[in-house]
Amino acid sequence: MKYLLLALSSALAGCAYSIKEINTDGREPECIRECAAVYSSCVSTTHQIGSKFETLRACQSGYSVCVNTCP
Repeated sequence: MKYLLLALSSALAGCAYSIKEINTDGREPECIRECAAVYSSCVSTTHQIGSKFETLRACQSGYSVCVNTCP
């Protein structure tokens, strides 16, 4: 049971904070690519912010802020 819960929480953490949910319509494509590169670097860093789930949330939040600054 313990392993089932661990596997389920890992699966949910992987998709809970997707950047696909963030609307990039009408934004400059080059700026969006730069935001995506920063997001990618954020999620692949070895210095996590608490748990993996918290890291994904923080990286998604940063991506959202970045996208909102794009013209």
